[in-house]
Amino acid sequence: MSVNLLLIVFVLIVIAMIAFILVQKGAGATAGSAFGSGASSTVFGAKGSGNFLTKTTMILAFLFFAISLLMAVNASKHFTTAKTGEVDLGVIGKLDTSTSDVPSLTPSEGDSTQQDSDVPAVDAQETDVPEVEAVNNAVKELTTEKASEVKDAAVQKATDLKDAAIEKAGEIKQEVIKKAEEAKNSIDG
Repeated sequence: MSVNLLLIVFVLIVIAMIAFILVQKGAGATAGSAFGSGASSTVFGAKGSGNFLTKTTMILAFLFFAISLLMAVNASKHFTTAKTGEVDLGVIGKLDTSTSDVPSLTPSEGDSTQQDSDVPAVDAQETDVPEVEAVNNAVKELTTEKASEVKDAAVQKATDLKDAAIEKAGEIKQEVIKKAEEAKNSIDG
């Protein structure tokens, strides 16, 4: 039987069990007959629904436990891997069975440094990756150099602006003096 079909039957049995348990009378159900619930028991015969509902609930409970056990056995077979010799425990991890009959992988014979592939071998001792401290120092040096360049450019620009302002102020001063002399001459003359 397929696991999916088994799961569908399992859910239907659970829903039926819930319905049958909720329909059954409890110990205090005789007090409800005063409000009209006593007439509903005549559908199942003179003895009431207790016998039918009790037997049906027992059968459904038996099927519930049987299918639960069957699904657990199926799941344990599914999570056991015979190829690796380990038992998959799901969320917990894997159980190492080092006494298994599964052969272990061993390297091939020959020189262990020789490789028959297009990928070049990388020696773990010689890497081109710089250390973090060296990278940080290089970044600091570059930042300091760039900051000094920007500072020098700003000082030069400020000096150029100051010289241009002084020159322009001198020109304006000469024009004002010239206009003042022309106005004086026109008034005097």
